[in-house]
This record gives sequence, structure tokens and C-alpha cells, in this order.
Amino acid sequence: MLGKTQEKWLYDGLKRSRAQWDVLASNVMVGRLDHDGADGNLLWHDAWDGFPGARQRLIEAWDQADTRNPVVVTGDWHSTFVNDIHANFDREGTPVVATEFVGTSLTSNGDGEVYGPYYGPMIKYNPHIKFFDGDRRGYVRCTIDRDQFRTDLRMVTTVSRADAPKYTYASFVVEDGRPGAVKI
Repeated sequence: MLGKTQEKWLYDGLKRSRAQWDVLASNVMVGRLDHDGADGNLLWHDAWDGFPGARQRLIEAWDQADTRNPVVVTGDWHSTFVNDIHANFDREGTPVVATEFVGTSLTSNGDGEVYGPYYGPMIKYNPHIKFFDGDRRGYVRCTIDRDQFRTDLRMVTTVSRADAPKYTYASFVVEDGRPGAVKI
């Protein structure tokens, strides 16, 4: 997903960082999305799943840099996900090292059918997915303080009106020093 120069820049920055929260913005999902549960080879290759070596290097960079609280915020996936990022998606039972919050599209396809329900049957093959919704449109709102990284999954009732009601569908926190999202 990143070129050699970009990876070096990112990983050097992680090593230098003394931040309490290291937030990585991504345009495609970092977490794994197994489509069939068989051998783990049916994946969406236009995301980090298509670049497993790059994803593994990122995960290892977080570990090598002793990153205190890695969090990924991903946008416009046409569904909402909350993912635990494990040390190695190919080895069951590896520890959670980061959390990913994936926001759905806000206006894609207008008020027509959303694309997200396509993923619903796959969720059972992905125990690291803590939350999934493919029926609503919205965005994520993140609030960070000393103790936690809070994400509210904000949804809208329609996209055809600027004054459409919005609401919080679910909220999650990542506590300082404890990777993995907890629903509140």
C-alpha cells in the first residue's frame, strides 16, 4: 500500500513519536475481511488484504516502535466496521495490537440502496470485527483525551436534505494502553 520511501517515512516517524495516541488515516480498510471462511484466500484485494506483506510490516513497525496506542481511522468503505488489528491475521489467537474505525460513505448512491449489505454474510468468518453495519450512512466522530480514544458512529436518516436528523448509532472506546475497542 505504501512505497518503500513512504514506509520508511512512516516507520521512522513512529519510532520518534512520543505521542500518547498515534492515529493513522487510511482510505481503505487495514483489517482483514475474509469472504468465505475457507482458507483465508478469498479477500478483497483492493485494500490492505491485497498487500499482506505491507500490512504485516505496518503491524511490526507499531511493535518495534513500541507505539503506545495505535489507532486507524478509515473512511468511505460503504459500511461501518470496528476492527481489532491482530499481530498476525494468519495465526489465530495473536494479540490485538491496534484498533480500526471504518466510516461508511455519507452520500454515495444518494438515498438509494447502500452497497454495505454485501458484507453481512462474511462477518461470521471474521471474529476480529467487533461491529458491522451495512445499512446506514454516516461518519465517525472521534474524541481523544488522556484516558481514551472515543469513536461515535454517527448516522443520518437521509442524504437528500441538508437538515436531515443525525444520531449516534453506537459508541466505542479504546482505553489508554489497552488495544481493542470496547462498546459503551
